Amino acid sequence: MNRNLRNAIIAFLAPLPSIVFYLSFLRSYSPTSDPELSHIHSWCSNHPLLLANLLFFLNVNFLFWVIGLLQSSHWMIDVYWTVIPVMLVHYFASHPLGEYNKWRSMVVVILTWVWSVRLTHNYFRRENWEWGAREDWRFNDLRKQYGKHWWWLSFFSVYVSQQIFLIGICLPLYIIHSVDAPLNIWDFVSSAICLTGIVMAYFADTQLHEFVTQNQKLKEQGKPKIPNLDTGLWYYSRHPNYLGEQLWWWGLVVFAWNLGQGWTLIGALVNTLCLVYVTILVERRMVKQEYRAEAYRAYQKTTSVWIPWFKSQVAAAVITYSPNKNKPTMGKILALFYVSLICLGLSVSPVDAYGRRQLRFNSNGRFKILQVSDMHYGFGKETQCSNVTPEELPYCSDLNTTSFIQRTIASEKPDLIVFSGDNVNGMCESGDAAKTMNMAFAPAIEAKIPWVAILGNHDQESDMTRETMMKHIVKMPYTLSEVNPFGSGIFPIDGFGNYNLQIEGPFGSPLFFKSLLNVYMLDGGDYVKLDGFAFNYDWVKSSQVNWYEHASKWLEMEYKRWPFPQKSTAPGLVYVHIPVPEFKRFTEPRQMTGVRQEQTCSAPINSGLFTKLVERGEVKGIFSGHDHVNDFCATLNGVNLCYAGGSGYHGYGKTGWARRVRVVEAQLEKTKYGRWGAVDKITTWKRLDDKNHSLIDTQLLWSKNTTLDTNYRFKCNKIKQH
Repeated sequence: MNRNLRNAIIAFLAPLPSIVFYLSFLRSYSPTSDPELSHIHSWCSNHPLLLANLLFFLNVNFLFWVIGLLQSSHWMIDVYWTVIPVMLVHYFASHPLGEYNKWRSMVVVILTWVWSVRLTHNYFRRENWEWGAREDWRFNDLRKQYGKHWWWLSFFSVYVSQQIFLIGICLPLYIIHSVDAPLNIWDFVSSAICLTGIVMAYFADTQLHEFVTQNQKLKEQGKPKIPNLDTGLWYYSRHPNYLGEQLWWWGLVVFAWNLGQGWTLIGALVNTLCLVYVTILVERRMVKQEYRAEAYRAYQKTTSVWIPWFKSQVAAAVITYSPNKNKPTMGKILALFYVSLICLGLSVSPVDAYGRRQLRFNSNGRFKILQVSDMHYGFGKETQCSNVTPEELPYCSDLNTTSFIQRTIASEKPDLIVFSGDNVNGMCESGDAAKTMNMAFAPAIEAKIPWVAILGNHDQESDMTRETMMKHIVKMPYTLSEVNPFGSGIFPIDGFGNYNLQIEGPFGSPLFFKSLLNVYMLDGGDYVKLDGFAFNYDWVKSSQVNWYEHASKWLEMEYKRWPFPQKSTAPGLVYVHIPVPEFKRFTEPRQMTGVRQEQTCSAPINSGLFTKLVERGEVKGIFSGHDHVNDFCATLNGVNLCYAGGSGYHGYGKTGWARRVRVVEAQLEKTKYGRWGAVDKITTWKRLDDKNHSLIDTQLLWSKNTTLDTNYRFKCNKIKQH
């Protein structure tokens, strides 16, 4: 048996132990028979990432290392560098705990196969289609450097290090098959980056292969070799193949980042830094070869290292070869790398109207939300007030609403302001809704406080549709509002102004990157447009309820994931203008904190939003406006239903009953180590626009120690159930 055939058989048989073990595990696994699983299979089903590392350690690190010692060559790890990512992507996709979007998974699996086929083809083309003809030149150098100690050092430097690199850079593949989120524009961006990297690496490696082949022929003919490859992609970059490979891995990082797991960049970052070092080693080797040293030094001075660019002295100034020390300048290589990384990050970072300022709890562990509802803003100082005393009427206008909001901002210093609908008066009164909105939201903008808005049933009754109003709002300063969530172009959602906000932990907290409070904004619509529902208020549609459920489950998974996984779910709040029908249940003063002074004007159809909130169990309060002289809070099935009360002087009110706003504050708990942890309690109160700017009806909405009444379910113990 010749060496080539023998090495091919070894390469095919080497991974079989882990493959056979995993397939036997999948065959024996069944969700309905978990208690009967062996301890080993039970552990495998609950720890997919640890299992992948264990199989890698035993099968690759140990077995491949033993084979390498017996053959005095560690060639096989190079072959499997091109194959292991394919094995891992199928492993993550088939694991029982896998939960993912099938279309995203399909795209990533196909891209991984294309990447693997390209790299495997390039490897065997370079090796003249032979198995194990030689090992990596860097391993040869290390073998000479460490001599008799190489046999045991090779285990760490060749295999353990490869596990760190390969598992690290494949972490996005794990995330892709752990989060079931709808496709959005960033999936297309990620795919484009990956595909660009694969194509670039293919052409760069093909041009390099043709160059090496041509030089080999010249050598056989006794002619001088061409000292340097300076055509094709290599005309613009000294290492375009390295750049293509890095684009592939960073494209996978963008996939994971889009799924809320940006921490997975650590694998690609380490791999990139290592490739920077490899670049240095390669360039040292180039200038040591006499026939090409002079030409390569000139090439270094005019050609960019990685990023393709036109030949110029400017490029040489960014990174050049240092003839005095006979090696490239490390600092300049790293500088170029970090600048490139920042540019890549900026090019793929979603930016909203506020510049993506992340909301987070303050250093005191608090986050305060000011809800302003039903301003019904008109023309400013020319607008007449409604339901005020005769003494106030001559001097009252929209400016009273502005003044009230300004003094409340000054008193409360909120972290976020929510304008919860009927922000402008509508009712065919104004012919310039944009100007009216600019005046209505001015107090938040002037205070430079993040703010969001949703629409009520009157907002669009002017010269703008609901869609154009939200598109105007999202362009205003300091707003975090969105027209609709990412992906709504692919998976349509009813209404305009459906989105969520994630309030992350304070600086210095271990939960700095986790959303500790989730705020959902929903468009409750205006009026029903179906026949048979004349002058009835609209309801939250099933597409919006489905979006909420999906977003809620995604955020729960993030909250319970590494790092610092939490056992429970983060609390949530919902803001929607028109109250859900469940508000109607509360009619007695003893049932509520606050007052009811008018009936609840909700939709004639119950679309199931409240039921879904109860099922999910995370939302602790749903906050509405619409009914101006109701301001109560009441609890139903663990969810607080709260009115804000009317804040605007142009909208109807009640004479002698002050306009008001609602404040909600979440407070974090202190961990046993004295650092801020999860949300401990949520409280609320109201601010009145009276002489004393009164603070009333402070109440605890929810605390971590809150427990619901026990559900005593009937169970028949006499009859065996099956």
